[in-house]
Amino acid sequence: MIKPESKALVVTAKAQLPTTVLALRKYTLITRERINAHKVQISAIKKMGLSKSVYEQKMTEAQYMSETVLYAEAKMGELLEDIPSAQGMGGGKGKKKLRFTNETKLTPLQKTGISRRDRGFAKTLADNKDTIEEVVEEEVNKGKLPTREKVIKKIRENKTKKDRETMMRRSKLYKDEIFPVIHDDFYSYCMKNIKPNSIDHIITDPPYPRKFLPLWSQLGEVAKRVLKPSGFCIAYTGVYYLPDVLNRMGEHLEYYWQMCMKLRGKHATVFQRNIYQQYRSIIIFQKPPIKKQRFMTVDFFESDLKEEKALHSWQQAIKGFEVLLEKFTMPKQIILEPFAGAGTVGVACMKKNKKCILIEKDKNSVKIIKGRLNDTLKEIK
Repeated sequence: MIKPESKALVVTAKAQLPTTVLALRKYTLITRERINAHKVQISAIKKMGLSKSVYEQKMTEAQYMSETVLYAEAKMGELLEDIPSAQGMGGGKGKKKLRFTNETKLTPLQKTGISRRDRGFAKTLADNKDTIEEVVEEEVNKGKLPTREKVIKKIRENKTKKDRETMMRRSKLYKDEIFPVIHDDFYSYCMKNIKPNSIDHIITDPPYPRKFLPLWSQLGEVAKRVLKPSGFCIAYTGVYYLPDVLNRMGEHLEYYWQMCMKLRGKHATVFQRNIYQQYRSIIIFQKPPIKKQRFMTVDFFESDLKEEKALHSWQQAIKGFEVLLEKFTMPKQIILEPFAGAGTVGVACMKKNKKCILIEKDKNSVKIIKGRLNDTLKEIK
């Protein structure tokens, strides 16, 4: 629990923080060095087995400094809002425009010496002071140091939770006759309820870990049953177990091709092979007879820069699915998505004038899908 005297110190420190961006930057740099020195001392105290009171004193001092640094960065974020953008003549919405002169090519924002990344963090903290307080209390109660990284993580978690709850509430407005959203196991549902040769194509993103490999055999079996002749089964997949995936799918369908989608922004890290994976493998199988897609197409494209994970931990960006729909499908064809997740394939189908059946076994995800489709329907009307 945060001691009253510590709270009083923080209140005083917040009131006495520097009042300029450059002074705040200097303050945060110096204070971080002091925090690091305290962390070394705390580690030494634990190893040497010194008294508990000495340990608690140093930890309290480090927690106090960590908290004041967070509020210093938040204050810096507020001040940065009033400085012209670094985009030359651009000047974002509500920002001052700045024209370059012959005297200098640096804008006032660039002259602060604060990186774009750190400016972004500072502005995020400025907009989420309540979360700073939340994280400080949590970490102090656990005997740990509150950090910027922990606050940013909590902000993202809170936003994700809020977004998901919003979508689940909106699910009540969705009508299933638009796109059926089925809460069930895909294999049992498809084998019992979807007629043979009734689906034009399957576009999906099954889970990648090893324990889910049997799902690929089930997917191949379902595709063989429900796809119309020459229908495609197109699936995102990981690379680590790709040979096994190809073998399982090949037991039921004909291999057609592989496409690669370049991942922008963050890349996947495969520690088992020390590989930074910068593309997503997309495998394409077809129910016989083999028939070419309508148009010539390139088998490599880029994904969206923006990462989308707000509604599902395995959520994919919509652009990849839109590209696949454009390359391999025709208007008003029926698409099956057996691993619906956050419903991204359904959203892409709605925007590209396709019909879609979505199946998802997680109850809350079904609600999120319905809420998302309801929003998309409003957007395109």
